[in-house]
Amino acid sequence: MDTGMNEKQGGDYLTSHGGDEVLSGHLKLDPNGYPLQPRPSDDSLEKDPLNWKKSYKLYVLLQVALLSLLNFFGQAVTNPAFGLLAKDLHITITEASWTTTIAILSCAVSGLVLAPLANIHGRRPVYIYSTVIAIIASAGSAVATRFGPLLIARFFVGIGTASGAGIGASCVADLYCQHERGRYMGIYIVLLTNGAHLAGVVGGFIAQYEGWRWSYWITTIAFGVMWLVNFFTLPETLYRRDPMTGQSKEDTKDVKALFSLRGVPTEQRLTLHHLLHLLEMLKYPSVSLVLIYYSVSQGIGSLLFAISGAAAYGSIYNFSVSQIGLAIGVPTLVGSALGELMGGGISDYIFHLGRRRQHHGEPEAETRLWCIVPGAFLLPAGVIIEGVCLQCRTHWSGPVIGIGIGSFGLQVVSTNVYAYLTDCYKPQSAELSTLLNFGRLIFSFTLGFYMVPFAKATTWGAAFGTMAAIDVVLFAGIVALILRGKAWRAKLGQPAFDQDL
Repeated sequence: MDTGMNEKQGGDYLTSHGGDEVLSGHLKLDPNGYPLQPRPSDDSLEKDPLNWKKSYKLYVLLQVALLSLLNFFGQAVTNPAFGLLAKDLHITITEASWTTTIAILSCAVSGLVLAPLANIHGRRPVYIYSTVIAIIASAGSAVATRFGPLLIARFFVGIGTASGAGIGASCVADLYCQHERGRYMGIYIVLLTNGAHLAGVVGGFIAQYEGWRWSYWITTIAFGVMWLVNFFTLPETLYRRDPMTGQSKEDTKDVKALFSLRGVPTEQRLTLHHLLHLLEMLKYPSVSLVLIYYSVSQGIGSLLFAISGAAAYGSIYNFSVSQIGLAIGVPTLVGSALGELMGGGISDYIFHLGRRRQHHGEPEAETRLWCIVPGAFLLPAGVIIEGVCLQCRTHWSGPVIGIGIGSFGLQVVSTNVYAYLTDCYKPQSAELSTLLNFGRLIFSFTLGFYMVPFAKATTWGAAFGTMAAIDVVLFAGIVALILRGKAWRAKLGQPAFDQDL
């Protein structure tokens, strides 16, 4: 594997990251002259992901991000086709929606186990084996002729797709130092967020012209292709290092081990104590307050739009299945893409300005939280716009614009939430990614049961306005972290586990 490392004779200087960082003496600095966090190793250069060249790291990042997109695509691909599925299997549309909600639920729960497994045995084997489950379960969904077996297959689809969101952020943290994490975390988040949105566009056309079963067959094929790419070219990004020196804590330096299916050499075994690490992280306000706010934001900024599309666009605007998919998918894709332009890169820049101006080179993670503010206002604004437009039965462009504005805000929020938490607790990034995934999926799972009845019992405007107001109130937790987060983190200290990751 060519990782693009170039060493100057004598070892006094080392250029890495495609020429962005330099080693002066024994201290590696970022382009702004600050010490790199975390500190890359000097030995085992081929194995340390922080020392891989930019193009290779970007290739690995895109694999991880595309897999996360595909995982949520596989969960939501039949959302526009619930009516067709219900008619074919002689069930109600509400029951048809369970094929998505059960996948969401199993994905959330199984992710709680995948995070400690990825920390013990490595990211690569978790990705490879879980994708095999997704392939088999997706094919089983396509051939199911009764509702019961279909639900079972979809349950296992959720298990097989849990790795994409559960450990993806930890892979980004493995690959990139703190000063550039916002930009590259944003790439991962924009694909993660848009998996379900793309499913609405593609799934609607497939179901309308080829039938809902082909939605699952296309997903099966896509999983298979992604598995082949991962099997042959996705390296292991887990690297155990001394937190002070950055040097490897592994005995082996065999680069071939990067592509092993046995995982990272370790004497650890998965125990209940590892599973409890997730609960331990909840005692930190920087985690718990962000988790609550992010979970609600994701639910109302993503699944709420899908729910409203399936329930309202057909009856109010007489849209076909493919038109419903377009009405949901296009504005969410465009809004998320534009939101990312205000997400990662600007987040890194603001982080650098705060570091230079206030803290003499000592990074303060809470600086990134200021970047959430635009998204925190645009997200509920978009939700309210869609709800009011549906209630008033405006031209269809009204609620579509609302979806786009809400998706823009959600992307800004999501990118900075992930970047902030990995800045605070990088060694525990797998647990943090899993908690965020669990929170968003559980809230979204419950949202599907009560939002449409809520809107019908009141109005679309009242129901959506209520959810937007809840999101605004929960933003108070982010404000509290901006003001007191650094002090709280200093008082509680760092978690004792996984400090070598």
